Amino acid sequence: MRISSLLLSTEQAENAISQTTWLAVISLFLGAACIQLVIMRYFNGQMAPEVFAGSLRQLVQIGDTPPLIKSFASYLSSHVTVATYTLHLALFFAGALLILRIFIVLGAILMFFGFILLWGLTYTAENSWYFEFLSPALFALILAISVYTLHRNPLHDLRSQILGTVLAPKISLLTWSYWVFIASALLFGIFVMSRNGGDYVFTVSFLSSILIAALSIISKFLDRYRIVPPRQNSTLLLGRWIDLFTITIGVMLIFQVFEDALLNWFTVEGYRGLVNSYAEYGNTPTWYRSMLTWVANHAEIFMPIQRVFEIFAAICMVILIFRFPIVLMTTGLFAILSFTEFGITNVWPPAPGKPPAWVFELLLTTLVSFTCGLYYLLEAMARKSWKYWVMGPKVFDSISALDKYFLLVFLFIIEIIVFSVTPTTRENKFIALHFTALSTVPLLYIIIVLDKYRVFNSSFPEEPHRNQPH
Repeated sequence: MRISSLLLSTEQAENAISQTTWLAVISLFLGAACIQLVIMRYFNGQMAPEVFAGSLRQLVQIGDTPPLIKSFASYLSSHVTVATYTLHLALFFAGALLILRIFIVLGAILMFFGFILLWGLTYTAENSWYFEFLSPALFALILAISVYTLHRNPLHDLRSQILGTVLAPKISLLTWSYWVFIASALLFGIFVMSRNGGDYVFTVSFLSSILIAALSIISKFLDRYRIVPPRQNSTLLLGRWIDLFTITIGVMLIFQVFEDALLNWFTVEGYRGLVNSYAEYGNTPTWYRSMLTWVANHAEIFMPIQRVFEIFAAICMVILIFRFPIVLMTTGLFAILSFTEFGITNVWPPAPGKPPAWVFELLLTTLVSFTCGLYYLLEAMARKSWKYWVMGPKVFDSISALDKYFLLVFLFIIEIIVFSVTPTTRENKFIALHFTALSTVPLLYIIIVLDKYRVFNSSFPEEPHRNQPH
């Protein structure tokens, strides 16, 4: 098929772009996280082979480490120099591809394996957050599969599979550069507040923000060689992948609810101590730390509010109801927590002299959640249906009733297996993970059951006859 046959009119292009922008934006966020992480680890000395070797030895010596991971760590130890530089070069290359939006599937796969390796090296560490490197890996995996699936459309030629599709066609390169400059200045401020880089915090912040900005501008320049994506079935396919991002974040939130309860942070005294720690050790402005102190003094009010909201939001995100209000409100919570944790050490309780937590630890989830919430909001505004706003579109409209029954049976078997397994360690994170699995499977039942009450999907919501109230 000729390239010219894929070019649409200006009005059609705007409609088509609105359905492909979301994955491109998530790609930019994931790429920025990769670039900043590699630069930070370089200046922190974490790219030194001897440091990497120390992490591998520690992993091998931990008794709870699975045998397979121990064997893999031992293998890497014998090739530690090559493994160290290959890992970080792969992550840097992945970040560049994701920001440039070329070979997105390759970049996302490289990011997935890189972060899975980092997660495998750190998830058993004392007081480490279980999803620090796992959530970026999961986001990268979903992005890789979603982009690959969308590019399987026969209307996508080799050019679009390599270079991707046009992003923001109505914005000129000059205007784009102006907004990128503002965004890079904001990123610089965030990176400085995070204290990532230690003694080299300003160098790390400057190099990270400048490099991310430069790659973003080059990406916009490449738009002149890209094509407008085909409109056919884009809403239907894209919505399913946005749903998967949302469910993933919801499961993470369920895990956090259980872990916080095990850590006694959902008690008045525990909550007060937690917030006071943020106020004392964080790197947020003075006025904000004063506000945190005030919140700590009223822990009996704010603790139950946050607990109830987190539980309700986690359930809604997993079963996909109230999508746009819940996801956007949860994004607000994530944004507040991200800002609050800037400069906090990566061990708990906070200890002066310890390196600060990675800035994208929660910020990346915030950005992905915001993208999903904005997508749901614009989709809801295109419909005049309360049922759509509450229940959303069908999730399993392309599979038969028999397949749904088989899926229910499969989930039931998974639930029995999970229920029969007892955690072999008393660490809170692994107990919370067990409870999360027990809770998530029944919620997946509910997704299937609720599908009969959801609205049929439409690939072309802008057509009047598909926009009628239900």
